[in-house]
Parts: sequence; structure tokens; C-alpha cells
Amino acid sequence: MRPFFILSILVIYVISGGLPRTNAASKSEIRQARAAEKAFLEKNKAREGITTTQSGLQYEILAKGESNQLPRPKYVIEIHYHGTLPDGTVFDSSLMRGQTMDIRLWDVIPGWVEGIKLMSPGDKYRFYVPSNLAYGSKGNGVIPMYAVLIFEIELIALKEKTRGKGKK
Repeated sequence: MRPFFILSILVIYVISGGLPRTNAASKSEIRQARAAEKAFLEKNKAREGITTTQSGLQYEILAKGESNQLPRPKYVIEIHYHGTLPDGTVFDSSLMRGQTMDIRLWDVIPGWVEGIKLMSPGDKYRFYVPSNLAYGSKGNGVIPMYAVLIFEIELIALKEKTRGKGKK
């Protein structure tokens, strides 16, 4: 019985991939990623038309709509967006799916919350979101740690959230 038990433990160990591995980045990789983020944001903020907020969010206005109504927490916000890394890698895009997206301000990264609050229906902005307002040291899927995210966001409409059971 004892050899079978030891063999079972060994099989489980091998199937599970052995000892736990860490996905932790080296200190050198972290320094390099943070330096690249800082260099990009410093260079970008010097460009004409770029505004930098107190938090470090950078943006440029690509188009202004006719409305001056600003998003509030009670709204569902209909947007189109296109997200890339500074090297041009697309990581998400409602435009590529051909479908707008409805969001609420509390369901998105802090950089979107801050940026979208500046917009009105019909506006189109490009946001340069520092990692502390996005996914930080962890990254997310294809988004590396300490990555600046670039989003073109068009605010399509502000929809009042309906009240009542089962409604969004």
C-alpha cells in the first residue's frame, strides 16, 4: 500500500508541474518597465495639444460634440474605444468588434473614470493612461506590468439608469 501512496503523490506532483513557480519579474525588468513608462509620459506631455491632469493622466481632444452634458454616476455611458500599447499593439477595441460598449464609471480602470468624466456626448479623446491609473505592477493578459495604455474613446451617449428590479 505504501509504494502505491508514494507513487500517487509523485504522479500528482508531476502532473501539477512540480514545485510552484513565481511569475515575479526581476528587479531589473521592473526598473526597465518603469523607466520606459516614465520616458514615454515625459516625452508625450511635451507634445502640442497634450494636457496632463494632476494624477498624471494625459489626453488630447480629437473631436468635440455638440453637448456639454457630463457623465454622472447615475448614467450608463455608451462608448466606442480602441486600446493600444505605445508600440501600437492593439489589446482591446470595440471598434474592431463593430459594437459599442455600455459602461458605468465604477466598473472601469481609474484612468477611464477620470478621463470620461471630462467628456460629453459626441466628444472623442485620446487618453494616455499611466500604469498607476490602469493595471500597475501586475499587468493584465497581454498588457505588461507598468504599461502606459493609449485609448481613443468616443462618448456616444449618456443613458439614465432605470430603477427597478432586474433592470440595469
